[in-house]
Amino acid sequence: MNAPIVADLREDMELNCHFDMGTEELYAVKWYKDDQEFFRFVPRQTPDILLFPVAGVHLTTRDTNCSYKYCKVKLQKLTREHSGGAYRCEISSEGPAFKLAAETHNVTVADV
Repeated sequence: MNAPIVADLREDMELNCHFDMGTEELYAVKWYKDDQEFFRFVPRQTPDILLFPVAGVHLTTRDTNCSYKYCKVKLQKLTREHSGGAYRCEISSEGPAFKLAAETHNVTVADV
């Protein structure tokens, strides 16, 4: 996972998650801020992207791109009060294994 340590509130913030499923098949990619899910990509569903409201998280869908190897989300309208926190990318595989992998990065939002 790639995320800035400090994000400038005047710019968009990009979060990237790269993964190798090996022999497993991707079920879903989920993004969380402070343990609250704000984004879900499930390639075998229609629609394949679901968004959930979380304070301080404003997704720009035109710059969001997910596939079977990576998932990039871009956040806009950052605020010092609500946009900073712990961002987590979580990858899960299809059954019967239902394997799970996740990584978390803390981001501080400031007027850089």
